[in-house]
Amino acid sequence: MEKRGNKGRIIAIIALVILLLVVGVLVFYNMNGEKRAEARLNQISKIFYKYYYEDNSNKDDKDAVKVFLSKYAASGLTIKLKDMKIYIDSKKVENYKALKNCNEEETKVTIYPTTPYGKNDFKIKTKLDCKK
Repeated sequence: MEKRGNKGRIIAIIALVILLLVVGVLVFYNMNGEKRAEARLNQISKIFYKYYYEDNSNKDDKDAVKVFLSKYAASGLTIKLKDMKIYIDSKKVENYKALKNCNEEETKVTIYPTTPYGKNDFKIKTKLDCKK
């Protein structure tokens, strides 16, 4: 009879270990999914800003570009994921798989142009609203 009790305990312990491993993998995957989404949103934001900069800069008047961008240095340019996708897709560039579970209206970035206001001079603040 003792062998049956030990066998049951061993099976219960193995089941518990497997359950803990599965939960651990799911938690790890969800955390990585959020990090992937944020990293992807940052990449897309950089691409967006470079296109936005090129489309809105007057190559003949660099001072006008600096004045225009300096207006947004403190408040930033806030763009919804939905709008970035429309703008970037017109250029036929990107893939949004990492952001497929994100609300396109509430997932946003704020881009803060920084001096000397070139196309690579900015900081990004992201706001994700994604299902887990």
